[in-house]
Amino acid sequence: MRLSTALSTVAILFASKTLAMSWEEADKKARKWCEDLTNEEKIAIVTGRENMTGICVGSIDPIERKGFKGLCLQDGPAGVRFANGTATSWQAAINTAATFDRTLLYKVGEAQGNEFYQRGINVALAPAMNIQRAPAAGRIWESYGEDPFLAGQCGIEVIKGMQSKGVIATAKHYIGNDQENNRGASSSNIPEQALWEVYMEPFYRAVNDASVDSIMAAYNAVNGTYSVQNKRLLTDYLKDKLEFQGFVMSDWWAIYDVEKSFGAGMDMNMPGGKYWGPNFIGDSFWGEHIQECIDKDIFPQERLDDAVLRIIRSLYKAEQMDDYPDVNLYVDTNTKENIALNRKVGADSNVLLKNDDAILPIKKTNKIKKIAVIGKDSMPTKFCSDLGCADGTLPLGWGSGTTDFKYIVDPLSAISKRAKKEDIEVVSYGKDDAKGGAEAAKDADLAIVFVQADSGEEYVTVEGNKGDRQSLDLWHDGNELIDAVASANKNTIVVIHAPGPVNVPFLDKVKGIVFAGMPGQESGNAITDVLFGDVNPSGHLPYTWAPREDYPTDVKYDAALQGGGEEKTQYDYDEGLFVGYRWFDKKGIEPTFAFGYGLSYTTFEYSDLKVEMKEDGLHVSVTVTNTGSVAGAAVPMIFLSFPDVVKDYPSRLFKGFDKMMLEAGESKTTKIFIDNHDLSYFDIESMKFVKPEEGEYTVFAGSNARDLPLKVNVSANAGETGENGETGEADDNNNESDAEEDIGDLPENDDVKEVDEDSNDEEVTTDSVEEEASNTDKKNTTVVKKLVKTRTIRKCIIKKKN
Repeated sequence: MRLSTALSTVAILFASKTLAMSWEEADKKARKWCEDLTNEEKIAIVTGRENMTGICVGSIDPIERKGFKGLCLQDGPAGVRFANGTATSWQAAINTAATFDRTLLYKVGEAQGNEFYQRGINVALAPAMNIQRAPAAGRIWESYGEDPFLAGQCGIEVIKGMQSKGVIATAKHYIGNDQENNRGASSSNIPEQALWEVYMEPFYRAVNDASVDSIMAAYNAVNGTYSVQNKRLLTDYLKDKLEFQGFVMSDWWAIYDVEKSFGAGMDMNMPGGKYWGPNFIGDSFWGEHIQECIDKDIFPQERLDDAVLRIIRSLYKAEQMDDYPDVNLYVDTNTKENIALNRKVGADSNVLLKNDDAILPIKKTNKIKKIAVIGKDSMPTKFCSDLGCADGTLPLGWGSGTTDFKYIVDPLSAISKRAKKEDIEVVSYGKDDAKGGAEAAKDADLAIVFVQADSGEEYVTVEGNKGDRQSLDLWHDGNELIDAVASANKNTIVVIHAPGPVNVPFLDKVKGIVFAGMPGQESGNAITDVLFGDVNPSGHLPYTWAPREDYPTDVKYDAALQGGGEEKTQYDYDEGLFVGYRWFDKKGIEPTFAFGYGLSYTTFEYSDLKVEMKEDGLHVSVTVTNTGSVAGAAVPMIFLSFPDVVKDYPSRLFKGFDKMMLEAGESKTTKIFIDNHDLSYFDIESMKFVKPEEGEYTVFAGSNARDLPLKVNVSANAGETGENGETGEADDNNNESDAEEDIGDLPENDDVKEVDEDSNDEEVTTDSVEEEASNTDKKNTTVVKKLVKTRTIRKCIIKKKN
C-alpha cells in the first residue's frame, strides 16, 4: 500500500511576515497616531462606508492626510469570497477539525492568511467558533463541532496561522449564533456556567492563546439582549474580564441603533448602512449620530476614543500601517502548494465509519476488476451564486462562508483516473434514480454510491431548506438509492458529502461507509486517495452522530420575524453544560457513532497511561502501538472526570489529543499537557474559574468518547497522586479551599510544537516532563499498563507550556 506523505513535501513558499509586535507596543504607536484625529475622522474609522456595494464586503474610508488607506474586510472561513476563482476554495472548517491535526490547522490558516494578504485584505472574517448544539443547524460546517475544547484548539491554530501572514483574523460569531432560523430575531438563553464553559470557551482561547485581533458580534440576542447591545458580553466579559485588546465588529446589518450598540462596547459597524442596498450608503445608525450622542452625554467621548484606538492598535499589531498591499481581489493564489494542502486535508478529514470484511481499500488483488460509481453526487458540480443549489458533487455548504470555485474535481473523474492505473474498469450512473443505480451496480465487483445533504445560511433557501436542514435524511432520495444498489450488489460502499450527521437506515445493508464532509475543490482526489489506500483514513468525528430525537435540543422553524425587533424566537439552552457527547453520557444513550469515532486501515493498541499533577497543570503520557500491517496515524484522546466536589457536572470532558504517525509495528509515547484552566470549572457564585484542590480527577485515554479503555485517578493536589487507579491521601491543609483563577488573570500562552515522525520519544518532552523523567521518586507518578486494540490513528503534536 502506498501511503501519502504529501504533507511532509508540501512547501508553502509564501514570504512570511514576522509579527513580533506586542499589544503594548502597538498601543503606544496607536495612541500617538490617534492624537490629532478629529471626531469626524474617528467616526469614519468606526462606521462602514460602502454598505457591501464596493469591492470588499466591508470597507472603511481612507484618511488621506494621515496616509491611512482605509480597510478592506472579506469573507471567510473556506477562503476568499468573491475572488472570481482566483483563490483556493478550501474545505469546510468542520473537515479541518476532523483531522484532529494541529499542524494541518495551522498550515491551513497560514495559507489562507497569505491569500488574504496578497490581495491587500486587512481583515479576514474567519474563523467561525460556534458550537454544534443541533445537527440540523445550517452553519455547523463553518465551525469546529460540538466540543468547546476542540473548537478552541482548532481556532488557536487557524488564527495563529492567519495572523502570521499579517492579516487580522476575526473570531466569530460572538456568541450563541448556533442556529439560523430567525437568527436576527432570536434569543439564545444560556445559563451562566454553560455560557462560560461551553460557548465562550473557544473565544477565551482565541483571546488568550492566539491573541486574536478582532471579534465579530452575532446577530442573535443572548438572554434577551442582542449581542451587539449586550454590555455584559462585550465590555464586562470580553474587554474587562478577558482583557481583549482588539476591536469588536458587528455582523452585517446586525446593528439597529447607536445608543445601545455603541454604548455597549461595539467598535465597528459593518457594513455601515442601516439596511442592505445602495440606497443606504452613507445612511447609518452610527455615523454623525455618534457625535450627537456625545453632545447629549448619552455616552462619553472616551467611548469613541477607545473604539478607534482598538482598531488602530490592531492594525499596528498586525504591522499593516506601513507598506500593506493595495486591494486587488483577483490576484491568482490558487497555487500548487494550496491545491496539495487542500487535497491533503480533504483526505485526512475523511472519516471511515464502517469497513466490514476490509472491503476498503480497493485493490485489484482483492478480485476487484470492475467498479460502479453511482449517484449525482459523484458528478461535476453545477455552480450557482453562493452555492445556493445542490446539483452535482457537494464541496461546501451555501452562504457567505463559501467561495467562487475555479474548479471542483468530481469523484467520478478522480476514481476513473486512479482505477486506470490498476487496470480496473469503471462504469457509472450519474443520477439518483434507484432503479437505474441498481442496474448499473449489479454486474460490478464493487459499487460506490455517492449521496449528499446540504445546509447553509438563512438568506438562501435551497430545496425548501432555509439555512437549517428540514430533516437529517439524505437529499434526493439517497436512502432509496442506497437500498436499491445494496440489494443488487453485496459489496456496496457509501460516500456521504454533508455538513454533519445524517440518518443511516442503510447501516446494516452496506459493507463500507466513508463520511467525506465538505472537502472543497480537491474533493474527488481526496476521496479517491482514501478509497484506493494511497492515504490511510485518519479522520475522526468532531461531533456525536445519532438520530435527531436523541439530541438534547433542536432548531426551530418559526415564521420570519423582523431582525432586531422585540419579538424573538426563544432558544432555551436547557441542556446547560450537557451538549454533544456529554448529554449522551448523562442519559446513557448509545450514539450511532461517538464523538471522536473513526476507523483506519490498521489497528492500534494503547498502553502505559501515566499522569502527574504539577503546579502548572496535569502532565499525561500514553503509548500507542501500530499493531497492523500498514502505516497509519492515531489520535490518542484524553478525557477527564472532575472530583466529586464539583456537582451536577458532565461525567467526562474532552481535554487533550495528539496526532501520531506510526509505521507498522512501531510504538510511540506522546505527552499531553492539560493546563490549570482546563482543570477548572466556572463557579457562578464567585464568577471565576476554580480548580478543585480536594478529591481526585479520573483520567481516561483512548480513541473516542466511547472507547476509553485506559483509566487512572490522580489527586487534585500537585505532587499527590495515587498509583494504578488507587486513591492517594490528600493533604489536610488543602482540603478546605479551591484555587480560584480570576478570569482577568489569564494563564500563560501554550505553544504547539511539531515533532518529526522519526524523532526519538525523549526529544519531544516538555521541560516539566524531562524533570519528571529524571525524578526517581515514583510515588508522585500514576501508571497504568494495559494494552487495548482500537482502530484509529494520527500524527504527533506536542503541546508545550512555556
